[in-house]
Amino acid sequence: MASLGEESARVRVRRLTEDESFLLGALHLQALRRRGVDPSSGRSTGSHVTALAAAWQLRSADLPAWVAECDEQHVGMAVCRLPVLPHVGRGLPELIALEPLGAPGPEPVALALVRAVVTWFGREGYPSVDVSPEVALPGAVLDAARADVLGRTIVSLPTRP
Repeated sequence: MASLGEESARVRVRRLTEDESFLLGALHLQALRRRGVDPSSGRSTGSHVTALAAAWQLRSADLPAWVAECDEQHVGMAVCRLPVLPHVGRGLPELIALEPLGAPGPEPVALALVRAVVTWFGREGYPSVDVSPEVALPGAVLDAARADVLGRTIVSLPTRP
């Protein structure tokens, strides 16, 4: 049986270009469907892909995205948010979406994506990448990535008190 590291080494991860916005939209739609979410709500399937692609293309410089590939198949995606203003908030990039979508399995794909994201941001000079509370990374991936797990309190401010 192959180790998590050996399985994740089979996954090739690359950064998406603006020209691949529809690929990101299609992968996001696939991820939503796997979670049982129907984004169409009376609209066509293509409208979600088109809407996400158009929105991401406008902000792709602030929202870098990656695709994971294995055996010539798209098997995952990740999206991060760059800090827009220097020294405001933590000033760190944030992993806001990570979706393993295929073989060799969720943990190896997630680990390959995490390693690619961390490596890219490290080369850009960031000391770390925060993980959004909406992104659930498997414990084995956190261990393999040597993550610091910090306790956080999530506060939501209602818009209509």
